[in-house]
Amino acid sequence: MPSRSPILKPLMEDLREYEEPVEEGGGIQSLALGALDNSFLVGDSGIQVVRNFEHGIHGKGMSVKFSGGSTNFSTPKKALLMRAETNMLLMSPATDGKPHAKGVHQLDIETGKVVSEWKFGKDGADINMRDITNDSKGAQMDPSESTFLGLDDNRLCRWDMRDRRGIVQNIASATESPVLQWTQGHQFSRGTNFQCFASTGDGSIVVGSLDGKIRLYSKSSMRMAKTAFPGLGSPITHVDVTYDGKWILGTTDTYLILICTIFIDKDGKEKTGFGGRMGNRIAAPRLLKLTPLDSHLAGQNNIFREGRFSWVTENGKQERHLVATVGKYSVVWNFLQVKNSHHECYQCQEGLKSCYCYKVIPKDESIVASRFMHEKYAVSDTPEAPLVVATPMKVTSFSISSKH
Repeated sequence: MPSRSPILKPLMEDLREYEEPVEEGGGIQSLALGALDNSFLVGDSGIQVVRNFEHGIHGKGMSVKFSGGSTNFSTPKKALLMRAETNMLLMSPATDGKPHAKGVHQLDIETGKVVSEWKFGKDGADINMRDITNDSKGAQMDPSESTFLGLDDNRLCRWDMRDRRGIVQNIASATESPVLQWTQGHQFSRGTNFQCFASTGDGSIVVGSLDGKIRLYSKSSMRMAKTAFPGLGSPITHVDVTYDGKWILGTTDTYLILICTIFIDKDGKEKTGFGGRMGNRIAAPRLLKLTPLDSHLAGQNNIFREGRFSWVTENGKQERHLVATVGKYSVVWNFLQVKNSHHECYQCQEGLKSCYCYKVIPKDESIVASRFMHEKYAVSDTPEAPLVVATPMKVTSFSISSKH
C-alpha cells in the first residue's frame, strides 16, 4: 500500500460548499437528481423539490406530501424520474427489512398527486420486484418514455405503463390497481440471485449478483448474458456503468471493483462485452479501497455504498470522477487516473491492483447519498458538475474549482 495517505486539506481549498438544512420532519431517505430544472429529496413523509443551479441544488421549492391513492404507502426506497422529469415512480418495500415491492406509485410532480398505483403482474399472477431503473442513462429526459426496467432475484424484464386497451386508468375511478405490461424479459431458474442493475446510454444492461458475478446483457436480449464477470466472491450491492458501456463500477461492502468491458474480437474489431462475448479476454479488474485508518475514521457504518460514475448523457463525453459513500465519508476518485494502467498506485503491486488515491469529504453524520449532478451543470471554471451530498437533515453541494 502506498505510504502517502490521502489528505483532506488540499481538497478543502479546491471546494466551494453550499449547505442547506432540510425542511422540518424531513429525514432524507434518497435523492432523485434531475438533469433539467429540479431535483428531489425523498423523505419520510414526502418529497421536497429543489432547484438545480451551476453551484449545486438548493432553494425552498414546493413540498409534496404523500397523498392520493387508496393506500398510504411507507417511505419509498426507490424514486425514479420519468417523462421529462414530470413524473416519478415510487417503490416501497412490501415488508420491512426486504427490498421487494409488489408495485409502484406514479406521482405527477406538477400536481403533487399519485395518479396511478401500478401492480407488477405476469400471466395473471402478482410478482415482486426488488429494483427498477430507466431504460437507458438519459431516458428520464424523454417526454414520451412509458417503459422502464425491473429486476427481481431471478427476473430481468421491461415494464410498459401503456394500457393494452389504450385506456389510461385513473386512480379515482379504478376499483383495482392497473397491472403493468411485461413486454420483454426472462424468468431465470433459481439461483441467479440478482441484487442490482444499471443501463448504458444505448439501453444495454449490467446486473450484479449475490455471488459477486456481474452479467452484461445487450438491449436486444434479456435471456442470455453476452458476458459474465466471475467476480471475487463478495456480493455486489450496487452497480453503475459509463454512458458508452466501456466501464463498470461494482460496489461491495469493503471495496469498489472497476471493470473494463472493451476487447478486440477475432476480426480485429473493438467491441464491448455488451455487444460480443469476451470469453477469456476479460482484463483484470481494479479495486478501489480506503486505507485502514480512513476506514476506521469513516464511522461505525463504514461499508461502501452506491459507487457511481459522474453523470453524462451524450456520446463522446467522458465521465471524470467516481464517488461512493462510506459511513460519514463521501469518497471521490479521479476516473482518468484510476483507469490508467501506468498510475503510480499500480506500479509496485502484484496480482489484482488497488488504488488508494482518493479525496474524502467528511460529514458529521452518516451520509444517505453522494452523487454528481448532470454534466450540463459543469460551468466554465469547473471541470466537473457539482457533487451533492445528502445526510438525513442536510444537503450540501460541492463544486470543484479548476485548480484541482
